[in-house]
Amino acid sequence: MTRLQLSSKTRADFRKSETKRLRREGQIPATVYGRGEESRAIAVPAADFVQVLKTPGGRLSLIDLKIDGKGSKAHPVLIQEVQRDPVSNKVFHVDFHRVSMNEPVVASVPIMLFGEAPGTKQGGILEQVTRELEVRVLPDHIPTHIDVDVSGLGLGNAIHVGEIGVPEGVELVGLVAENIVAAVRMPIVHVEEVAPEVEEEAAAAPEAPTEAGGES
Repeated sequence: MTRLQLSSKTRADFRKSETKRLRREGQIPATVYGRGEESRAIAVPAADFVQVLKTPGGRLSLIDLKIDGKGSKAHPVLIQEVQRDPVSNKVFHVDFHRVSMNEPVVASVPIMLFGEAPGTKQGGILEQVTRELEVRVLPDHIPTHIDVDVSGLGLGNAIHVGEIGVPEGVELVGLVAENIVAAVRMPIVHVEEVAPEVEEEAAAAPEAPTEAGGES
């Protein structure tokens, strides 16, 4: 995995007006914590952070974070959380977690299906049930994704977590081996029952009997 570089500066003013000013100037408020050290409030350039998210590793990227100047020591960190504005979808806060290069971390890695499942040619639909796998691995060996080949999936067949091959040094955690990752199933057709049309019977109202006139 390629280690990325990101610079930052310390934040000391936590007023809302200052936070808004930072964002207007193209900075993202952030926090870095972990490894038993005190958490620090920082700001990172928005353009640089967006570029990090666009790399193949994306949110799983290992970052050398420098705080306050080129001469400062870089801290290896992982992105812990990214908060976005619900309207604009722009990143408005980031949490970074310090890591040790010698200690495994737990990360959620996306699953990428590849190949053509034969069962889809028999009328089946390929369904991906599990989209991420939790793995335990050293920070600089986190895979960007895990490939799963579906070219052997016939109609009614499934691939389970226990059948997935992972890179050396990567350990799956948290999921049961029997959990389904992907399956080819017949589409479910919902048939709506139509009630038989009830013919309305035209009931002819009986004519009222004619009453006899008065005495002549």
